[in-house]
Amino acid sequence: MYAKHTQGRIARQAHTTVPEGTYEEHHARQGFEGEVSQLYHAHPTTDWLRVEGPIRPRGIQLTDVPAADEHDERALPTVLMFNQDITLAVSKRTAPMPYYVRNADGDTLLLTQAGHGTLVTDYGTLAYGPLEYLVIPKGTNYRIVPASNELHVTYVMETRDPLTLPERGPLGHFLPFDRGVLDVPRLDAGLPVPSAQNADGEWEVLVKRGGELSSIFYAFDPADVQGWTGSLAPFRLRLADIRPLTSERLDVPPMTHATFQAGDNWIVTMAPRPTQTAPDAERAQPFHRNVDYDEVIVPLGSPDAGGAGPTPGLASITPAGMNHGPNQARMAAQRDRLPIYVWNIDTIRPLHYTDAFEAGETPDFARHESYRG
Repeated sequence: MYAKHTQGRIARQAHTTVPEGTYEEHHARQGFEGEVSQLYHAHPTTDWLRVEGPIRPRGIQLTDVPAADEHDERALPTVLMFNQDITLAVSKRTAPMPYYVRNADGDTLLLTQAGHGTLVTDYGTLAYGPLEYLVIPKGTNYRIVPASNELHVTYVMETRDPLTLPERGPLGHFLPFDRGVLDVPRLDAGLPVPSAQNADGEWEVLVKRGGELSSIFYAFDPADVQGWTGSLAPFRLRLADIRPLTSERLDVPPMTHATFQAGDNWIVTMAPRPTQTAPDAERAQPFHRNVDYDEVIVPLGSPDAGGAGPTPGLASITPAGMNHGPNQARMAAQRDRLPIYVWNIDTIRPLHYTDAFEAGETPDFARHESYRG
């Protein structure tokens, strides 16, 4: 058993009955999983006057990003953030890909904010819609064929390490979702999709390797698979099939809502759920001094939210070493339920920003994220 030290006024149980006139801050390693202490401050740790330097919180409205593939069918998604392990991009594709993509640099995760369409792969076809994940393994040939006459917004994440499902241990096989809800493409799906044959009668596979693009041309459709078997395949996960963990008496740490893992990086989906209702439990998440991860949080909305919650697609980025937590209004509100889906990415290495991010960044986002709002 490790030693636990105590000084001054504290809560006997973390995140409950915080001493009058204090604000609890969670100081932890490895997110919420490693060694931890609670510090009880006289002031909120996000009540800053200003933040200078690269650890300042940053934000961008992803749905407003002018993605290159919205008007250029050959363009790829517009990259906004990246590090050695991942890239984060936005796609607003309105026309079918005129080629197949083969990502030889890593796995690809698509999260649809708005719009419907069809994923065409070596393994068959698979329909997709809003608030759904598509996981595409490294080396898969695939095309995106969006439905016409719709707004399309998709968040695209590429990972160097394989995207895996986290170990669930004592939780068993059915939380936060049964693997039986994962849908793979079907060769016999019967979904009508236009051909990718070009004007020269060829089919193109656009290969990404080492960040560079090459093309392989065929006289036939390379997705001519007649059958397949194995454990490696693209799949779809509907956010509606996620059944979140809840607790009546204490806030459940964000990492317990992890959906995917890519090496030391985590992809978390917080689904609509009741908040803790015990009279001594804090309903707002504690202030947090995150020191091991850059954290990206994107509210996604919900078909049943009725406009409640933050604007869907408003991404906030809190670099490692920066404080974050609820603002004054959130602290005062006694919310009984999280009404929306929230996408959360924790990256072990610092994120860097592209010119496209800088051009669309929300000004003075540090003030937006402060306790004062």
